[in-house]
Amino acid sequence: MIRTLAAAVVGLVLGAQAAWADLIPGSKNNIAGWDIGAYTRGDKFSHCAMSTLYRSGITMVFSVSGDYTWRVGWAHDSWSFSKGQSVPVDLYVDNVGPITLRANAVTEKLALAELPPKAALFHMIRRGNRMTVRAGGTNYAFNLDGTYAALTETLACAERYEAIASSSSPRSPMPRQQTAPPPPPERNARGSTAEERLEATKIVANILSRGELSNFRILTAREIAEFKSAYLSSSDVVWRAEGVIGTLRIIASSRNATARQVAAAVVSDDTKNCKGQSVSGSTKDEKNPEVVRVFTGCQDGNDAYQFYYTIVPLDDGSYYLFATASKAAAGGKSEGAKVEAMLRDAVFDVMGR
Repeated sequence: MIRTLAAAVVGLVLGAQAAWADLIPGSKNNIAGWDIGAYTRGDKFSHCAMSTLYRSGITMVFSVSGDYTWRVGWAHDSWSFSKGQSVPVDLYVDNVGPITLRANAVTEKLALAELPPKAALFHMIRRGNRMTVRAGGTNYAFNLDGTYAALTETLACAERYEAIASSSSPRSPMPRQQTAPPPPPERNARGSTAEERLEATKIVANILSRGELSNFRILTAREIAEFKSAYLSSSDVVWRAEGVIGTLRIIASSRNATARQVAAAVVSDDTKNCKGQSVSGSTKDEKNPEVVRVFTGCQDGNDAYQFYYTIVPLDDGSYYLFATASKAAAGGKSEGAKVEAMLRDAVFDVMGR
Protein backbone atom coordinates (compact mmCIF):
# COMPACT_ATOMS: atom_id res chain seq x y z
CA MET A 1 0.00 0.00 0.00
CA ILE A 2 2.80 2.43 0.83
CA ARG A 3 4.54 1.89 -2.49
CA THR A 4 1.26 2.39 -4.33
CA LEU A 5 0.79 5.62 -2.43
CA ALA A 6 4.31 6.77 -3.26
CA ALA A 7 3.69 6.26 -6.96
CA ALA A 8 0.41 8.14 -6.80
CA VAL A 9 1.58 11.08 -4.70
CA VAL A 10 3.39 12.87 -7.54
CA GLY A 11 0.09 13.19 -9.37
CA LEU A 12 -1.40 15.22 -6.53
CA VAL A 13 1.16 17.99 -6.06
CA LEU A 14 -0.80 20.70 -7.79
CA GLY A 15 -1.72 22.50 -4.58
CA ALA A 16 -4.65 22.48 -2.20
CA GLN A 17 -7.21 22.93 -5.00
CA ALA A 18 -5.85 20.10 -7.20
CA ALA A 19 -8.33 17.51 -8.36
CA TRP A 20 -6.28 15.28 -10.61
CA ALA A 21 -3.31 15.20 -12.94
CA ASP A 22 -2.15 12.93 -15.72
CA LEU A 23 1.39 11.73 -16.26
CA ILE A 24 2.73 12.79 -19.66
CA PRO A 25 3.72 9.60 -21.52
CA GLY A 26 7.47 9.16 -21.82
CA SER A 27 8.28 11.70 -19.11
CA LYS A 28 8.82 9.25 -16.24
CA ASN A 29 12.38 8.93 -15.01
CA ASN A 30 14.31 7.88 -11.92
CA ILE A 31 17.36 9.84 -10.82
CA ALA A 32 19.35 8.96 -7.71
CA GLY A 33 16.35 7.18 -6.17
CA TRP A 34 13.83 9.94 -6.94
CA ASP A 35 10.90 9.24 -9.28
CA ILE A 36 10.41 12.17 -11.65
CA GLY A 37 7.59 12.90 -14.08
CA ALA A 38 5.76 15.67 -15.93
CA TYR A 39 2.01 16.13 -15.49
CA THR A 40 -0.93 17.81 -17.18
CA ARG A 41 -4.16 19.07 -15.72
CA GLY A 42 -6.86 18.90 -18.32
CA ASP A 43 -5.06 19.53 -21.59
CA LYS A 44 -2.45 21.92 -20.20
CA PHE A 45 0.99 21.32 -18.71
CA SER A 46 0.79 21.61 -14.94
CA HIS A 47 4.03 20.67 -13.21
CA CYS A 48 6.98 18.34 -12.89
CA ALA A 49 7.39 16.43 -9.65
CA MET A 50 9.88 14.19 -7.87
CA SER A 51 9.23 11.83 -4.97
CA THR A 52 11.01 9.21 -2.91
CA LEU A 53 9.98 6.80 -0.15
CA TYR A 54 11.94 6.78 3.12
CA ARG A 55 12.34 3.86 5.51
CA SER A 56 10.01 5.63 7.93
CA GLY A 57 7.22 5.03 5.43
CA ILE A 58 7.00 8.75 4.64
CA THR A 59 7.13 9.84 1.01
CA MET A 60 8.58 13.30 0.39
CA VAL A 61 7.75 15.15 -2.80
CA PHE A 62 8.89 18.33 -4.54
CA SER A 63 7.12 19.90 -7.49
CA VAL A 64 7.85 22.77 -9.87
CA SER A 65 4.82 24.13 -11.73
CA GLY A 66 4.51 25.81 -15.10
CA ASP A 67 4.73 29.25 -13.49
CA TYR A 68 7.80 28.07 -11.51
CA THR A 69 6.14 28.07 -8.11
CA TRP A 70 7.43 25.13 -6.14
CA ARG A 71 6.16 23.00 -3.31
CA VAL A 72 7.26 20.36 -0.85
CA GLY A 73 5.01 17.72 0.62
CA TRP A 74 4.87 14.59 2.75
CA ALA A 75 2.60 11.56 2.71
CA HIS A 76 2.16 8.48 4.86
CA ASP A 77 -0.33 5.65 4.61
CA SER A 78 -1.19 5.86 8.33
CA TRP A 79 -1.97 9.59 8.37
CA SER A 80 -5.56 10.79 8.49
CA PHE A 81 -5.86 14.52 7.82
CA SER A 82 -9.23 16.22 7.84
CA LYS A 83 -10.22 18.03 4.66
CA GLY A 84 -8.52 21.43 4.43
CA GLN A 85 -6.52 20.89 7.61
CA SER A 86 -3.59 23.30 7.90
CA VAL A 87 -0.41 22.46 9.80
CA PRO A 88 2.40 24.92 10.66
CA VAL A 89 5.78 23.48 9.65
CA ASP A 90 9.36 24.53 10.36
CA LEU A 91 12.09 23.32 8.00
CA TYR A 92 15.79 23.12 8.78
CA VAL A 93 18.37 22.30 6.11
CA ASP A 94 21.75 21.30 7.56
CA ASN A 95 20.71 23.14 10.76
CA VAL A 96 19.93 26.34 8.86
CA GLY A 97 16.45 27.60 9.69
CA PRO A 98 13.74 27.63 10.66
CA ILE A 99 11.96 28.15 7.34
CA THR A 100 8.38 28.58 8.47
CA LEU A 101 5.69 27.18 6.16
CA ARG A 102 2.06 26.15 6.33
CA ALA A 103 1.25 22.71 4.93
CA ASN A 104 -2.30 22.08 3.77
CA ALA A 105 -3.94 18.66 3.59
CA VAL A 106 -4.58 17.77 -0.04
CA THR A 107 -5.86 14.31 0.83
CA GLU A 108 -6.14 12.31 4.04
CA LYS A 109 -2.61 11.05 3.46
CA LEU A 110 -0.82 14.02 1.88
CA ALA A 111 0.04 17.56 3.01
CA LEU A 112 1.71 20.16 0.77
CA ALA A 113 3.38 23.49 1.48
CA GLU A 114 4.31 26.18 -1.02
CA LEU A 115 7.94 27.23 -0.74
CA PRO A 116 9.12 30.85 -0.97
CA PRO A 117 10.22 31.86 -4.50
CA LYS A 118 13.86 32.31 -3.52
CA ALA A 119 16.69 30.90 -5.60
CA ALA A 120 18.91 30.75 -2.51
CA LEU A 121 16.44 28.40 -0.80
CA PHE A 122 16.20 26.18 -3.89
CA HIS A 123 19.97 25.89 -4.04
CA MET A 124 20.25 25.26 -0.29
CA ILE A 125 17.84 22.32 -0.46
CA ARG A 126 19.37 21.03 -3.68
CA ARG A 127 22.85 21.04 -2.14
CA GLY A 128 21.83 20.03 1.37
CA ASN A 129 22.66 16.83 3.23
CA ARG A 130 19.79 16.64 5.70
CA MET A 131 16.36 18.18 6.17
CA THR A 132 14.59 18.28 9.53
CA VAL A 133 10.84 18.95 9.56
CA ARG A 134 9.18 20.06 12.77
CA ALA A 135 5.38 19.72 12.77
CA GLY A 136 2.86 19.17 15.53
CA GLY A 137 5.58 18.90 18.15
CA THR A 138 7.35 16.06 16.29
CA ASN A 139 10.64 16.14 14.39
CA TYR A 140 11.07 14.20 11.16
CA ALA A 141 14.51 13.77 9.58
CA PHE A 142 15.18 13.19 5.87
CA ASN A 143 18.51 12.76 4.14
CA LEU A 144 18.78 14.70 0.90
CA ASP A 145 20.89 12.23 -1.05
CA GLY A 146 20.48 12.75 -4.77
CA THR A 147 18.55 16.02 -4.51
CA TYR A 148 21.18 17.95 -6.49
CA ALA A 149 20.65 15.86 -9.61
CA ALA A 150 16.92 15.25 -9.04
CA LEU A 151 15.91 18.86 -8.30
CA THR A 152 18.08 20.06 -11.18
CA GLU A 153 16.25 17.71 -13.53
CA THR A 154 12.82 18.59 -12.08
CA LEU A 155 13.45 22.28 -12.75
CA ALA A 156 14.77 21.50 -16.24
CA CYS A 157 11.69 19.29 -16.81
CA ALA A 158 9.36 22.20 -15.96
CA GLU A 159 11.31 24.53 -18.25
CA ARG A 160 11.14 22.03 -21.14
CA TYR A 161 7.43 21.29 -20.90
CA GLU A 162 6.48 24.91 -20.26
CA ALA A 163 8.43 25.90 -23.39
CA ILE A 164 6.62 23.20 -25.38
CA ALA A 165 3.26 24.35 -24.03
CA SER A 166 4.03 27.98 -24.87
CA SER A 167 5.18 27.21 -28.40
CA SER A 168 2.07 25.14 -29.13
CA SER A 169 -0.37 27.81 -27.90
CA PRO A 170 -2.52 29.43 -30.65
CA ARG A 171 -1.10 32.75 -31.82
CA SER A 172 -2.27 35.54 -34.11
CA PRO A 173 -0.90 35.31 -37.65
CA MET A 174 2.31 37.33 -37.93
CA PRO A 175 4.12 38.39 -41.08
CA ARG A 176 7.08 36.12 -41.82
CA GLN A 177 10.33 37.80 -40.90
CA GLN A 178 13.85 36.74 -41.57
CA THR A 179 15.64 36.08 -38.34
CA ALA A 180 19.23 35.32 -37.57
CA PRO A 181 19.98 31.67 -36.77
CA PRO A 182 20.06 30.91 -33.03
CA PRO A 183 23.50 31.18 -31.44
CA PRO A 184 25.31 27.88 -30.85
CA PRO A 185 25.09 26.50 -27.29
CA GLU A 186 27.66 27.95 -24.93
CA ARG A 187 30.48 25.53 -24.15
CA ASN A 188 32.97 25.44 -21.32
CA ALA A 189 36.75 25.30 -21.72
CA ARG A 190 36.60 21.54 -22.33
CA GLY A 191 33.92 21.85 -25.01
CA SER A 192 30.83 20.53 -23.21
CA THR A 193 27.50 22.34 -23.09
CA ALA A 194 25.31 22.93 -20.04
CA GLU A 195 22.81 20.38 -21.40
CA GLU A 196 25.56 17.77 -21.80
CA ARG A 197 26.77 18.41 -18.25
CA LEU A 198 23.24 18.09 -16.89
CA GLU A 199 22.84 14.75 -18.68
CA ALA A 200 26.22 13.64 -17.32
CA THR A 201 25.16 14.60 -13.79
CA LYS A 202 21.97 12.55 -14.12
CA ILE A 203 23.91 9.53 -15.33
CA VAL A 204 26.46 9.76 -12.50
CA ALA A 205 23.67 10.05 -9.92
CA ASN A 206 21.88 7.04 -11.41
CA ILE A 207 25.06 4.96 -11.48
CA LEU A 208 26.04 5.76 -7.91
CA SER A 209 22.55 5.19 -6.55
CA ARG A 210 22.61 1.60 -7.88
CA GLY A 211 25.62 0.65 -5.80
CA GLU A 212 26.24 0.60 -2.07
CA LEU A 213 27.46 4.22 -1.87
CA SER A 214 24.48 5.55 0.06
CA ASN A 215 26.55 8.47 1.32
CA PHE A 216 27.81 9.73 -2.04
CA ARG A 217 27.46 13.43 -2.82
CA ILE A 218 27.77 15.31 -6.11
CA LEU A 219 29.83 18.41 -5.37
CA THR A 220 28.92 21.99 -6.21
CA ALA A 221 31.22 24.37 -8.10
CA ARG A 222 32.16 26.09 -4.83
CA GLU A 223 33.03 22.80 -3.14
CA ILE A 224 35.13 21.77 -6.14
CA ALA A 225 37.01 25.08 -6.09
CA GLU A 226 37.97 24.50 -2.44
CA PHE A 227 40.15 21.56 -3.53
CA LYS A 228 42.25 23.90 -5.69
CA SER A 229 42.77 21.07 -8.16
CA ALA A 230 43.03 21.82 -11.87
CA TYR A 231 41.82 18.32 -12.74
CA LEU A 232 38.71 18.54 -10.56
CA SER A 233 37.91 22.09 -11.67
CA SER A 234 38.04 21.08 -15.33
CA SER A 235 35.86 17.97 -14.85
CA ASP A 236 32.19 18.03 -15.82
CA VAL A 237 30.93 16.16 -12.72
CA VAL A 238 32.71 15.64 -9.40
CA TRP A 239 31.38 13.46 -6.59
CA ARG A 240 32.64 12.23 -3.25
CA ALA A 241 31.97 9.34 -0.89
CA GLU A 242 33.74 7.91 2.14
CA GLY A 243 37.39 7.41 1.19
CA VAL A 244 37.01 8.09 -2.52
CA ILE A 245 36.53 10.95 -4.95
CA GLY A 246 35.26 10.50 -8.48
CA THR A 247 34.91 12.51 -11.67
CA LEU A 248 33.30 12.35 -15.07
CA ARG A 249 34.77 14.16 -18.05
CA ILE A 250 33.13 14.45 -21.45
CA ILE A 251 35.71 13.90 -24.19
CA ALA A 252 34.31 15.66 -27.28
CA SER A 253 34.27 13.83 -30.60
CA SER A 254 36.02 16.83 -32.16
CA ARG A 255 39.24 15.69 -30.49
CA ASN A 256 39.37 12.71 -32.87
CA ALA A 257 40.84 10.43 -30.22
CA THR A 258 40.16 6.73 -29.78
CA ALA A 259 39.30 5.27 -26.39
CA ARG A 260 42.74 3.69 -26.17
CA GLN A 261 44.41 6.98 -27.01
CA VAL A 262 42.43 8.65 -24.21
CA ALA A 263 43.53 5.86 -21.84
CA ALA A 264 47.19 6.19 -22.92
CA ALA A 265 47.11 9.95 -22.27
CA VAL A 266 45.64 9.39 -18.80
CA VAL A 267 48.31 6.84 -17.87
CA SER A 268 51.05 9.11 -19.23
CA ASP A 269 49.85 12.07 -17.16
CA ASP A 270 49.64 10.00 -13.98
CA THR A 271 53.12 8.60 -14.51
CA LYS A 272 54.58 12.10 -14.99
CA ASN A 273 52.83 13.48 -11.93
CA CYS A 274 53.89 10.65 -9.60
CA LYS A 275 56.93 11.76 -7.59
CA GLY A 276 57.71 8.22 -6.43
CA GLN A 277 57.15 4.78 -7.91
CA SER A 278 54.27 4.35 -10.33
CA VAL A 279 52.44 1.33 -11.74
CA SER A 280 49.76 1.01 -14.39
CA GLY A 281 47.76 -1.63 -16.17
CA SER A 282 44.44 -2.42 -17.83
CA THR A 283 41.53 -4.73 -17.16
CA LYS A 284 39.14 -6.29 -19.64
CA ASP A 285 35.48 -5.30 -19.71
CA GLU A 286 33.55 -8.54 -20.00
CA LYS A 287 30.31 -6.90 -21.12
CA ASN A 288 31.55 -4.47 -23.76
CA PRO A 289 34.91 -4.78 -25.53
CA GLU A 290 34.62 -1.14 -26.65
CA VAL A 291 34.83 0.05 -23.04
CA VAL A 292 38.44 0.61 -21.94
CA ARG A 293 39.48 0.29 -18.29
CA VAL A 294 42.90 1.23 -16.94
CA PHE A 295 44.37 1.80 -13.50
CA THR A 296 47.44 3.56 -12.14
CA GLY A 297 49.11 3.67 -8.75
CA CYS A 298 51.63 5.93 -7.10
CA GLN A 299 53.80 5.23 -4.06
CA ASP A 300 55.04 8.56 -2.73
CA GLY A 301 56.98 8.03 0.49
CA ASN A 302 54.67 6.40 3.01
CA ASP A 303 51.56 7.28 1.02
CA ALA A 304 50.09 5.17 -1.78
CA TYR A 305 47.26 6.19 -4.11
CA GLN A 306 45.18 4.26 -6.62
CA PHE A 307 43.38 5.65 -9.66
CA TYR A 308 40.84 3.82 -11.84
CA TYR A 309 39.59 5.02 -15.22
CA THR A 310 36.75 3.83 -17.42
CA ILE A 311 36.39 5.20 -20.96
CA VAL A 312 32.90 4.66 -22.38
CA PRO A 313 32.16 5.42 -26.07
CA LEU A 314 28.95 7.33 -26.87
CA ASP A 315 26.87 7.18 -30.03
CA ASP A 316 27.99 10.62 -31.26
CA GLY A 317 31.67 9.69 -31.23
CA SER A 318 32.45 11.34 -27.89
CA TYR A 319 33.43 9.54 -24.68
CA TYR A 320 32.65 9.56 -21.00
CA LEU A 321 35.83 9.31 -18.93
CA PHE A 322 34.97 8.07 -15.44
CA ALA A 323 37.74 8.31 -12.83
CA THR A 324 38.09 7.48 -9.14
CA ALA A 325 40.94 8.29 -6.76
CA SER A 326 41.58 6.90 -3.30
CA LYS A 327 44.35 6.37 -0.81
CA ALA A 328 45.49 2.75 -0.58
CA ALA A 329 45.53 1.14 2.83
CA ALA A 330 47.93 -1.54 4.03
CA GLY A 331 47.90 -4.48 1.65
CA GLY A 332 47.05 -2.28 -1.32
CA LYS A 333 43.28 -2.30 -0.78
CA SER A 334 41.29 0.87 -1.34
CA GLU A 335 37.74 2.15 -1.57
CA GLY A 336 38.50 3.01 -5.18
CA ALA A 337 38.82 -0.67 -6.06
CA LYS A 338 35.38 -1.38 -4.59
CA VAL A 339 33.86 1.53 -6.50
CA GLU A 340 35.52 0.46 -9.74
CA ALA A 341 33.99 -3.00 -9.37
CA MET A 342 30.59 -1.44 -8.76
CA LEU A 343 30.97 0.83 -11.80
CA ARG A 344 31.50 -2.17 -14.07
CA ASP A 345 27.92 -3.34 -13.70
CA ALA A 346 26.33 0.04 -13.01
CA VAL A 347 27.65 1.69 -16.19
CA PHE A 348 26.30 -1.20 -18.24
CA ASP A 349 22.92 -1.15 -16.49
CA VAL A 350 22.44 2.63 -16.75
CA MET A 351 24.01 3.31 -20.13
CA GLY A 352 23.62 -0.10 -21.76
CA ARG A 353 27.35 -0.15 -22.46
